[in-house]
Amino acid sequence: MTIEAVLMFPILAWAFVATFAFFDAYQARSTNLKATFTVADMLSRQLDPVNADYINGLQKMFEFLANTNDQDAWLRVTSLVCTEDCDKDTRTLLRDWSYATGGHAGLTNEDVVKYDGQVPLMPVNDRVLMVETNMSYQPVFNVGIDEFEMIEVAVTRSRFVPQLCWEAC
Repeated sequence: MTIEAVLMFPILAWAFVATFAFFDAYQARSTNLKATFTVADMLSRQLDPVNADYINGLQKMFEFLANTNDQDAWLRVTSLVCTEDCDKDTRTLLRDWSYATGGHAGLTNEDVVKYDGQVPLMPVNDRVLMVETNMSYQPVFNVGIDEFEMIEVAVTRSRFVPQLCWEAC
């Protein structure tokens, strides 16, 4: 019985640590997703025009909500408008404005095409806000999970105004 215990204890210890590590990874992913949607919801309720200071403040809020110490975490907010063929796969999406934190670039009209599948169909000249977040995850223990980046995208409409403006409309 002692020999069986000596053989099984390392396996049981690894299983316990692996369970903790996998749970932590899923929890970090869930928290990141919820933080992204919370930031998007905050923007959707905004009545006044936003600026770089406001988006940088949202970045700090995201870091707090996501409970991250990642210095490379960043946030990008883009206002999109559909200009033609909005009910088809060949629609034309353009950006009104885009701003990213952490030294990253805002999206250009050429970049917006890559997100076409994540933006829902909408009426002509309707606008949506796309919030993209990025943060790295480092596993607590080395149990086969590599470090990876969590990228989340949330798309929402402004609730109380037809368009969320950048600095001034």
